Amino acid sequence: MTDLSIWLSDALGIPVIDGVSVAVKFVEALVGAGLDTSKTGDLAYPISKPYTGSLSVFAP
Repeated sequence: MTDLSIWLSDALGIPVIDGVSVAVKFVEALVGAGLDTSKTGDLAYPISKPYTGSLSVFAP
């Protein structure tokens, strides 16, 4: 896609941004800042549930 954005930029005479390379740089910035996925709300770890029935032998 980078070649296409360069070609489009030259053909149109305006800057064209390649979304894939921007997304990669954005993720690199998030990792560099030490940020991680939220662990609250919808992205929280599942609640512990008791093992019952025939699966109780596998309880930790």
